Amino acid sequence: MGKYLIFILDNDAFVSHLRMEGKYHIVDSQQPITKHTHVSFHLDNGEDLRYLDIRKFGRMRLVDKNHYLEELPLSKLGKEPFDISTDELYDLLHHSSLTIKGTLLNQGIMSGIGNIYANEICFAMHIDPRTKAARLSKKRCDELRRVSIDILNRAIKQGGTTISTFDSNGIHGLFQIELKVHGKEICSVCGSQIKKIYINQRGTYFCPTCQKRRY
Repeated sequence: MGKYLIFILDNDAFVSHLRMEGKYHIVDSQQPITKHTHVSFHLDNGEDLRYLDIRKFGRMRLVDKNHYLEELPLSKLGKEPFDISTDELYDLLHHSSLTIKGTLLNQGIMSGIGNIYANEICFAMHIDPRTKAARLSKKRCDELRRVSIDILNRAIKQGGTTISTFDSNGIHGLFQIELKVHGKEICSVCGSQIKKIYINQRGTYFCPTCQKRRY
């Protein structure tokens, strides 16, 4: 749900957020504990489900499994792009003072979109990430929803986007090969220099030629 993993147990729901570099590995229970292993779950088949996190940003919580959607932080999450309607999104954006990039990162408005995908969505829409979200017409809100779904679906199909320091059981996502703007220096469409700024303290890449600033 959004960026959260939810494990339904016998009596509780275990809610986990990986943040920047958290990951789960399934290993033989006899395998030595590594430096960055912080939690181990012993499984009935002799294996462990181990949580590793270099930066220790990840969060975990046990909640009532019958009411976990009513508990924080899940109760504050907005709908995912797959579930929200154009009318709902339009109403949310037009009651927001955030930029379009800030809106995409705000999990209370629409959940499940991280920094990399927010940059790619703005690029695909040819929209400057500093544009106020309230300025989007209903047609553009529908485009935002559809583009978000398309990019997330393609990323899921490719196994996600893996940063250089991330490794999960030796498996790496391949969507980074398809990235158009995040982490790039030159725009593949027009050849302009990609700019990097910070919005909401997050690195924001955009092409000033393809993504004209409009207010």
